[in-house]
Amino acid sequence: MLICIQAIQIESDRSFVEELYNKYSNTMLYTAQSILKDRYLAEDAVSQAFTKIIDKLQIFSFENCNKTKGLLGIVVRDICYDMMRVDKSKNCISIEEYQDRLEDVGNVPLDYIVSEESYEFVLDCLAHLNTRYKDILRLKLVYEYTEEEILGILAISPKNVRVRFHRARKALIEEMRKRGSGNG
Repeated sequence: MLICIQAIQIESDRSFVEELYNKYSNTMLYTAQSILKDRYLAEDAVSQAFTKIIDKLQIFSFENCNKTKGLLGIVVRDICYDMMRVDKSKNCISIEEYQDRLEDVGNVPLDYIVSEESYEFVLDCLAHLNTRYKDILRLKLVYEYTEEEILGILAISPKNVRVRFHRARKALIEEMRKRGSGNG
């Protein structure tokens, strides 16, 4: 990772990213490892997160310590989720192989199939929301953070957490209705 940092041509940007890395990389690694349950994948996620941050360094705002920590947390979490999604798709099996397995077991796990499809549908709808809504819903519903933890991550007031979550939930429901009626 430090090689990527050394490749930054502007000295002030390089020292700033080094400072971010030294200050937050362990927290990001802990977060990634708690999601991915694998140290090496977590290290990859942190590296990808810093690569993304370096690429978009001028876009991000790092003025507030709490916002910086929240931003880095969201970036690394999104990357972890993407890694899990890619890994999940690699572990897919053919329908024939799945049917053979079902015949061996003797029953169809319908509840699992329905819940898995529902989960994928919700994640797909979530991906189409604006970033503010997507972040708060992921933090609350997917990562299962409490309101207190979310206000610390996003550096917003408790009331703002509740209002933003309420609006995000309404937007998600609307997106699900829109996509559901388009499919049926």
